[in-house]
Amino acid sequence: MKFLQKKATLLLTAFLGTAFYFSACSTEVAGGVSEETNTVAGILKFPDGNVAARIAMQLQSIENEAAIFVDTTDAEGKFSLTANARGLYGLSANANHFAYYDTVSLNGKSVQRNGDFVSATSISGNVYLRSAISASQVAVQIPGSPWKTTTDENGYFVLNQIPEGEISVSVSSPDKSWILGQTFDATANHLDSEAIQSPASFRWILPLSPEYKIAGYWTFDEANAGVVHDSRSISGNAALYGNAKLELGRQRGKSLHLQNASDFAVIENDKGILDSAKNFTIEMWVDIQNIPAESAKIKNILGKLSFGDSTIFSIAVVQDTCGVQGSAFGFFLAEGNGDSLLCENAAISKNEISLNRWNYLAATWNGDSTILYVDGIREASAETKFHQLSGKNIPIYLGKENLDLFIDDVKIYTTSIEDIDAIYRYNE
Repeated sequence: MKFLQKKATLLLTAFLGTAFYFSACSTEVAGGVSEETNTVAGILKFPDGNVAARIAMQLQSIENEAAIFVDTTDAEGKFSLTANARGLYGLSANANHFAYYDTVSLNGKSVQRNGDFVSATSISGNVYLRSAISASQVAVQIPGSPWKTTTDENGYFVLNQIPEGEISVSVSSPDKSWILGQTFDATANHLDSEAIQSPASFRWILPLSPEYKIAGYWTFDEANAGVVHDSRSISGNAALYGNAKLELGRQRGKSLHLQNASDFAVIENDKGILDSAKNFTIEMWVDIQNIPAESAKIKNILGKLSFGDSTIFSIAVVQDTCGVQGSAFGFFLAEGNGDSLLCENAAISKNEISLNRWNYLAATWNGDSTILYVDGIREASAETKFHQLSGKNIPIYLGKENLDLFIDDVKIYTTSIEDIDAIYRYNE
């Protein structure tokens, strides 16, 4: 899985005076690379090239924060630290207005790693669980280092006396079943503290867990007697019709292949997962092979389609209509009561569909607006006049249009997602 890395250039001031203290020193200071396994050794220097003598060094496991090993540089700036297990470690030191940090992978062999101090500075900001929900008492840390703090009741934090330059900052999750921890990349710039009185703040939002409020998941990896089961056993099964079949998918598994209007899949009974919903999200991967030119201008990929007084929606291919020249993805939502899927109520991308490539689509409704994401990017939105879905026993169709396409990993959630969630899931 890829971890989302969000770049944020921060205006920072130097933080003077605070130093981190280490609990102990090793009894042996090595000169050069130790013959012991899982050892990192080298020479630490100041920016002017002078050796950094009598400086506390720390080696801390990134996977196990309790695994900490310490040493003090000798008169020549030499250090040697030996860990008791293989893994990825953070190597750090602090001296007045200077700081040092690096990561090192130990795999049973000795590693030579020389270090250079840089100016120390500080970063600050706010962490949110959702765009309007602050994350309080959440751990914020440079992985494998003593630079760690927790957010206050407003989600605000400050990390002091850290090395300037590009740095990774990890934010833990208070509830992994809902929100995921995340690692962000930030550029810590050293500025004159007399010119800037406080570090500039920035904003980080943690992404939703892909399992949070999931109400249906169809992988299309296998079918049993023409039926694809919901892998979470929450919603109904998708029955295949026509020449709909499972073929090699986006990754190692399979996907649903539909070649024309006679090929489709139907979830006849979704077990009411969207009945009276006040928000929802549908995400999937789609590979459009061919879009035949014909009179039908809105071609359903996945939709809850019905007639009468029921809410209906469709994630669709829009062709030469709704202001689109060529083809684009669209998300239509209507309240029912005689309303149809109208262009003016749809979130329609302005970007042309690229054939023969996989696109990640996420269509979300937050109770006020529909939003369409393509490949993790918000491409369109539209306001809605209603705030709750209506209607029961409405089937969900996949396809049933004159399209040649592959569909994979369809998920339905009874919650809306935000921008941070869409880009995270696209990169997942």
